Amino acid sequence: MRAYADTSFLARIYLSQLASEGTDDLIEGVYQRQVEPLPITWLLQIELASALELYVFFGKNPPHPRITPEQAALAHADFQSDLVDGLVYRIADLDNRVLSRRATELTIRNTAKHGCRAYDLIHVSSALELGCSEFWTFDKRAAALAEREGMKVPARLKAAARKSAG
Repeated sequence: MRAYADTSFLARIYLSQLASEGTDDLIEGVYQRQVEPLPITWLLQIELASALELYVFFGKNPPHPRITPEQAALAHADFQSDLVDGLVYRIADLDNRVLSRRATELTIRNTAKHGCRAYDLIHVSSALELGCSEFWTFDKRAAALAEREGMKVPARLKAAARKSAG
């Protein structure tokens, strides 16, 4: 099976302060080779680095979880190490022209009707272009978009997404 993990999912793997409902057993499936290594695009790499730093910024004020700069740096280093070892992740290169066409199609079909964000559209488009059948996210809007486009979102992630603001 091919799955695509978005930034909301990846951040929960590397920051122990965040609720990780559903991440451990899904990642274990990758280690057990029930799921192919997760594709990591250029956007995911940039967005994860940004998300880790934003957790530091927002963590300065309650009720956000407190994430120190050192914790964010360690999380980023752990992710980079995992990316290099190739057991859980694989670098996925996409043709930007093809991705742009797909994302534009999704935008026209979904944004005015459902209020989709550009990054969600690009992530779902990436997953579709990479032939993924599952979409792992804690973001309820991204989950709904992925399902409308024919991908499965694990029930435990959808339940957690409904509880979150994302």
